[in-house]
Amino acid sequence: MSLLTLSLSCVVATATLCASPVVLARADPAAPAPAAALTAFPATNSMKTAGLNAEQVYAILLGEIAGRRGDMSTAFTQYFKAAQLTQAPQMAELAARVAIRSEDYDAADQAVRLWLTLAPNAPMAQQVAAFLRIHAEDQEGALIHLNRLIELSEGANETVYDDAAALIARASTPELQLRLMQALVTQFPESADAQQALASLAAGISQFAIADKAARRALELRPEWNKPRLFLVRLLLTQDKRTEARQLLESFIVNTPNDLAMQMLYGQFLVEEKEFTSARAVFEQLLNSQPKAPEALFAAGILSLQLNEFDRAQAYFTRLYDTGERQNDAAFYLGQAAEQMNDVAAALNWYQKVEENHVAEAQMRIAVLRAAAGDVAAAREMLQQLRIDSPEDAVMSTLVEAEILENAHQAEEAMQVLNAALNEQPDAVDLLYARGLLAINLGQLERGEQDLQQIITVDAENANALNALGYTLADRTDRYTEALGYIERAYKLKPDEPAILDSLGWVHYRLGHLETARDYLRQALAAFNDGEIAAHLGEVLWAMGQQTEAWTVWNASLAAHPDDADLQKVIERHRVLKTEANSNNAKGAPK
Repeated sequence: MSLLTLSLSCVVATATLCASPVVLARADPAAPAPAAALTAFPATNSMKTAGLNAEQVYAILLGEIAGRRGDMSTAFTQYFKAAQLTQAPQMAELAARVAIRSEDYDAADQAVRLWLTLAPNAPMAQQVAAFLRIHAEDQEGALIHLNRLIELSEGANETVYDDAAALIARASTPELQLRLMQALVTQFPESADAQQALASLAAGISQFAIADKAARRALELRPEWNKPRLFLVRLLLTQDKRTEARQLLESFIVNTPNDLAMQMLYGQFLVEEKEFTSARAVFEQLLNSQPKAPEALFAAGILSLQLNEFDRAQAYFTRLYDTGERQNDAAFYLGQAAEQMNDVAAALNWYQKVEENHVAEAQMRIAVLRAAAGDVAAAREMLQQLRIDSPEDAVMSTLVEAEILENAHQAEEAMQVLNAALNEQPDAVDLLYARGLLAINLGQLERGEQDLQQIITVDAENANALNALGYTLADRTDRYTEALGYIERAYKLKPDEPAILDSLGWVHYRLGHLETARDYLRQALAAFNDGEIAAHLGEVLWAMGQQTEAWTVWNASLAAHPDDADLQKVIERHRVLKTEANSNNAKGAPK
């Protein structure tokens, strides 16, 4: 299937699985928890001034005013003076934070020493002190404060080891980070949390063997804990060891069949493997034990849409909507399902319920449905208003308007809409691509080629533009060698794309390389059952003298795509040779 003959709807297609939130954000196993916001400027109400004398209040106010004016040096001086006058840990903390924000680390050290004197058991004071020692590459000093931080926080703060790892991750080199973290963990050899924090930090600096060993030790220390299990699977996926990751994941699931996070990860893995039916079965099993789990309902619904089982999608998204969670997502995809089931009234009803997420997409679909019902003017008015209300969606709404006009046989009007948009955004790739295809369909080859060449000039690896230009040259001109060059560049970028395989087959047909053309076209048709690809394959088979097989391909495709115009044209053109085809297979040609 050539990109040239795709309608603009392919440019503005609604969300598919790969763009959907069902594709879970795979947390980087390397990323430790973020450190505290050490550099945030303190709020003005950080300390109440009631009960303070005039000198103390004056110092505090001077610090506040200086800080708000950006004079951090004066702010530090006054806050530090206030801390000395009041002996209040809060003021020492403010002084330390102001100094860190202004990157005056000597001043910060001075403030933290006072803070620790005033509040030696304050976990935050130990944390800031550790940060400063790490910044100074003082390993021994950093470990003293990190150890004290853990002693003060363990039991009360479940994330203390992650907090420590986040601080250590600020060290200047990966080697220093690892050395500090290993030294810290050595002090707490029986802590699963410590081992898991080490695993996260090690993964972050690509020390995968150390990360794996630490996570497995964490699991030994706390066998019921799923965090190391999830981490180990993600660690393998990060290294692209998908077979090992799958084996490990499936072994874990046997032990925790109802664990939401584990099942979601497994379902996502199957989605990435394009095993959509199996992925949905995972989410359905999860729903047996947790029937109102929003993420599982959403995933099952999206996968049902992907599998073209719209009634099942409708059921899952209705259940999701009824939970009160993700209602905007549910309403939008209920509109999608209804649209696919040709229930226009229901689709409009659901799209009109969408707010916030997907609202622009929903408005565009409403416009398309109104246009299909004959009210093109109202549809255009909606889209034009959307461009005013939502400028960030201007390109997409323009593409939809052009599509509506082209479908309404107003191609010249569509061209005017695209021209006007490109006057505002002359380098917008999607607009250039759409105008290029439209120009080619209108027979304006020079204009179309210019637009596609402009895209390639900006983005030499734009496979769609390369393929569209190559196909156009192969199909509409005799510049076959040049066409092959563009299509081969696209093929290197997307070797499994059916549209590119089709174009590659077609240009080889034009060059007389019939066997090569046949092979590419068979590969394209196997990947995507499309009328135009079948038409091309039949043409090649016919040229090779395999008329019976050509009719077989055409008949099968005609049964699947009875309204495909490209296929019908090819069949009509060869109908005059029906007698010869019938000599090989009397029932081959359509009657």
